[in-house]
Amino acid sequence: MENNLSIDTLLSLLDDHDDEVYFAVRAKLLESGPAILPVLEYALSAPVSLLQHDRLEHIIIDLKLSKLVEKTAIWANSETKTLLEGWILTSTIQYPTIIAEKIELLIQKITRDIWIELNEAYTSLEKISVINHLFFDVYHFELNTPDIYAPENCLINNLLVSRKGNLISLSILYCIIAQRLKLPIHPIGIGQFLILGYYGPQVAKEVHGEQAAPYLFYINMEHKGAIIGTKELEYLVHEHKESIDFAITLDEGAVIKKLLRVLSESYTLCGNKDKAMIADRLLEKLRKF
Repeated sequence: MENNLSIDTLLSLLDDHDDEVYFAVRAKLLESGPAILPVLEYALSAPVSLLQHDRLEHIIIDLKLSKLVEKTAIWANSETKTLLEGWILTSTIQYPTIIAEKIELLIQKITRDIWIELNEAYTSLEKISVINHLFFDVYHFELNTPDIYAPENCLINNLLVSRKGNLISLSILYCIIAQRLKLPIHPIGIGQFLILGYYGPQVAKEVHGEQAAPYLFYINMEHKGAIIGTKELEYLVHEHKESIDFAITLDEGAVIKKLLRVLSESYTLCGNKDKAMIADRLLEKLRKF
């Protein structure tokens, strides 16, 4: 009871016009951590004044950010982390009530539809052609070219509903589906550019020589999953003012960092500085891992 009274007192002081009092109260509430969120959200539903409402909103945002940063750190430090988990965490910046189970069911359906059309006897190229047909022609996933810098392009639930995204979000979804189908598709970073590679070092050496990269071919998501070779990739990378010499295979953390950079830039371009700041905070946290 004493603790409840203490919180009630702190909440009442949020209406104080003295900034020094406010900052002291704010610091005390933030010390309580995310566990106090239900109490603050209840108070927000019936504020004493507009001042208290605004201050409560800011404190709640800070606590939710703290909770998200903590979850992101746990994900990054996990030995069993997945791209999908990292992507869902990133998407909560815009959609804090996102339901992971619904996302999983949608991805399972797409994966199952593709799996039905695949045959073990197919070559690697034939398997990718099947995925491309379902992914681009049946499900109609595509680049949101008219509004390519919209933050929503980066967010998994928006992509699954609208079927429109950017290069990195389409690449992540394609990669998740392909890996669930047991295909060795890896995300490759070349500066700011991202492409998918079909990993097959032994066959690549036999076909392209001992010094060849360990990828049989590359999948260009900017052109509906077009299959290209090393020479075409060099040309494509040059168009993006990058060098193929800096190509590296990306792990889950590196892919999500790339996604967060794009998301932060998108929020900044549309004037949403608060959400850009959250994306930057998550990015800063991931840099430590």
